[in-house]
Amino acid sequence: MAKQDLKKGELAEERLRLYFLNLGYFVVRSIKADFKGFDITDVDLFLYSRPSPISRERTNVDVKMKQRPQALERIFWTKGLQDVLGLEKCIVATTDKRSHVGEFGAKHNVLVLDGNFMGKLDSTERYSSDRLTEEELLDMIELYSVGELGGNWKKCYEQSKSNLLLKLNFDGVNHYLDMVKRVLEECSSGFTSQATIRMLYIYTSFFLIALDYSIKDYSYKDQPDRVRLISDGIRFGEKGKAKSLEIISMSTALLKSFMAKEEHDYGAIEHEVLSQFDSILSDDIAEYLGSTKQMQKLFSLAMNFEKHGYDRQLQSPLELAPELQSIIGLLCDFYNIDRKKILIKFSN
Repeated sequence: MAKQDLKKGELAEERLRLYFLNLGYFVVRSIKADFKGFDITDVDLFLYSRPSPISRERTNVDVKMKQRPQALERIFWTKGLQDVLGLEKCIVATTDKRSHVGEFGAKHNVLVLDGNFMGKLDSTERYSSDRLTEEELLDMIELYSVGELGGNWKKCYEQSKSNLLLKLNFDGVNHYLDMVKRVLEECSSGFTSQATIRMLYIYTSFFLIALDYSIKDYSYKDQPDRVRLISDGIRFGEKGKAKSLEIISMSTALLKSFMAKEEHDYGAIEHEVLSQFDSILSDDIAEYLGSTKQMQKLFSLAMNFEKHGYDRQLQSPLELAPELQSIIGLLCDFYNIDRKKILIKFSN
């Protein structure tokens, strides 16, 4: 795939993305922050890091490469967005070289990457890579959405990125599992393409990041407690088992108040709903990813999957490292999909 010419702002975002990737951050570019379906703003870069076993840092980065960047205003805006989203840090990248801009940012706990820094970033080639840009990936997804895949895959991808801001919890974990399932079903049905394989890798990276964040406060717990947390989270979502059972009981009570008791077996209805939750085979995936060894690797596994999702020279699942193949195999087993249909070598 030929490299695509980017606008000045897009190029700056890509170079900053590569810069932060080289520093060890998990980086996602161009995320829409929305509320009830209404787009509010874009987050140019979202950074996620794991400074220690019990702490995580999420950072929104605002990138403005205009001749009149209004840097002070961007500091206000970016700091406010950080507070609204509940993130830990924020950064402003600007062409403005005035020293007082950095001083103002530091006073308000905003890191400013000024015009001097951005100029050095523009003039060096040390961060060039053989990665696809975000624009190239989106074009590829859109192309296959119209062709082989069908459905609005681009919209699903944009929503999945947004959930890193809005649902970095077990509701997000389950959203990414649903996205992984959709791609696995496409692949197992014979629709294996660059787009499907790339989305498999990227959605898997999102799933691992969401899981890593969801269990960060349980790193000191015993393994059985972590396994139970993950299993219940996948079954019942962020509300958890206790709250879900409470909602079921309240719903049943509400039905009883409006319908004649003799017409319906409410005990059977409640039992069926609980059976649907229990039918989600989350124990194996929780047992594997909840182990101390794997829990410590969630972040690095996500970084590796993200890298393979954007590598210009795409590798098939069979060509990945064994530990990455194990994750894909685990997800196949979770959805009862024959892993042989996924872990196959295909011609790029």
